[in-house]
Amino acid sequence: MAHDLAYAYDLLQVTPAASEKEMQAAWRRLARRYHPDLAKIDPEEASRRMSEINAAYDAVAHHRALNDALSAPKQRPRRRSRTARQAAECQAWRRQRDAMARKAAKAWQAAQATKVAEPAPRLEEPKPRQIALQTTTKWNRAEQSLINTARAAFEGTRKTLSTAATRPVLSACH
Repeated sequence: MAHDLAYAYDLLQVTPAASEKEMQAAWRRLARRYHPDLAKIDPEEASRRMSEINAAYDAVAHHRALNDALSAPKQRPRRRSRTARQAAECQAWRRQRDAMARKAAKAWQAAQATKVAEPAPRLEEPKPRQIALQTTTKWNRAEQSLINTARAAFEGTRKTLSTAATRPVLSACH
């Protein structure tokens, strides 16, 4: 692998410390020189040479991207911030859950104290309330007129088809 990268850098005539712009400039210079449509040598030889240059550039670019990805610090995904109302609802839900847990614990302790054979009833955890997203979809006048026109055309077509379906079909064969 290291030998292949050394060959690729040598083929592109750049050093591993070269910047991205220098790499692209070297590739362009070699592409102008060895492109099969522009080369002054045999087109088959130019095509082979150009494929080697492209492969070398791809290998170096891939190796650099891999090193950049490995050396970059890992970023944690950002948490979505809650609104004050959402935070208050979460807090109220937690309080309700904790109160139910305390009630269940007291019932269990009472059952243990009286040595009742039946276990304390298991209380289910309250379900968090779904926060309804307030989406308001309002159309401007132009959009509303288009919707009304389409609705009217649809209704007209529906009425025409329904009356055509109920009309008896007269045929000369009957």
